[in-house]
Amino acid sequence: MKVLYVASDQAVPGPTGGSIHVLEVARGLAARGHEVHAVVRAEPGREARESEAGGRVVWHRIRWRPSQRFFRFRALPQVLALVDELRPDALMERYYNFGGEGVRAAAARGVPALLEVNAPVVDHPGSWKGALDAALLVRPLRRYREGLCRLSRALVAPLLEIVPEFARERTTVVTWGANVEAFTPARRSAELRRELGVPESATAVVFVSSFRPWHGAHVLRAAAQRLAGREDLFFVLVGGDLRGPAQGFRGVELGRLDHARLPAIVASCDVGVAPYDTARLRQLQLGFFWSPLKVFEYMAAGLATVTIARPPLDDIVRPGQESLAMRDGDPASLAEQLLRLAGDPDLRARLGRSARERVVERFSWARHCEQLERVLLGMAA
Repeated sequence: MKVLYVASDQAVPGPTGGSIHVLEVARGLAARGHEVHAVVRAEPGREARESEAGGRVVWHRIRWRPSQRFFRFRALPQVLALVDELRPDALMERYYNFGGEGVRAAAARGVPALLEVNAPVVDHPGSWKGALDAALLVRPLRRYREGLCRLSRALVAPLLEIVPEFARERTTVVTWGANVEAFTPARRSAELRRELGVPESATAVVFVSSFRPWHGAHVLRAAAQRLAGREDLFFVLVGGDLRGPAQGFRGVELGRLDHARLPAIVASCDVGVAPYDTARLRQLQLGFFWSPLKVFEYMAAGLATVTIARPPLDDIVRPGQESLAMRDGDPASLAEQLLRLAGDPDLRARLGRSARERVVERFSWARHCEQLERVLLGMAA
């Protein structure tokens, strides 16, 4: 198939989960024999059109005016031009509240469209968009979002509850994944551990994050401070603005890094943490729709994970099988589970082996692209 993949607000390559997702999907579908034309945001120093994988992946970098993400829908003329030029068999759009240029272009040209939903299409309780919509009486924002769902032949989402009820029968549940060739236990390095400052006998705990409030950096730091006197624990924080020795606990802050450096860093640690504080993101009242890239990558690197036990997260990394569960937003609970893992290397090894096996079998980007391929082929048939 020839697929036009519209993710106009994403910069690829880039450090965010969204940019990594788009990159892996484009390459993964190409590896399955499809021709993928990905529409992404124009960036300084990048060509407007670049190809890779022998032309199986072509990056189309576009811009619109005004340049803010809120005006992404104004990219419609450029996407229409690409549809006319490329004549794709199917179009896939990465959903954004103020997007829709891909689905609308597909509808205008009679191309079947797949809406890739990674964030809620429905309003959560207390939503400012919902309040604004209500104030406008005719609810234009909701009508626009629901219109995109109606124009789409099919949808994919990590959780059914984030799409409108009328669209759920056309929605396939999919999860994100990990690059299991890049993230692997074989990348573990004693030399890198020394460079990071990990004491020889310590359990290294890694936290990779974009440091959004609900990701739980505050929970991790509070737990680490509780454990500051323990010489058998060392914390490695990746992302955020801080760099240098950790303050108030044993560890190091690495700041923002190129994603290509993460496989070796993650594999050189012993435990991965995802200490979510879901009360800090109201959208999660709809359910834990976030497909956690860092958790998949911890698993692929063969690490035991400590995270919250919220469906469907607890089916991805199962408590007692690949992870230990902590209470949501609770530093004391996180500290308790880290002490347990630091004192039981056999448990760490068992959880890590199971995690690696499970992510390779069910949650790699290759498996994700198999799911997308089935939906795309069925939709275009």
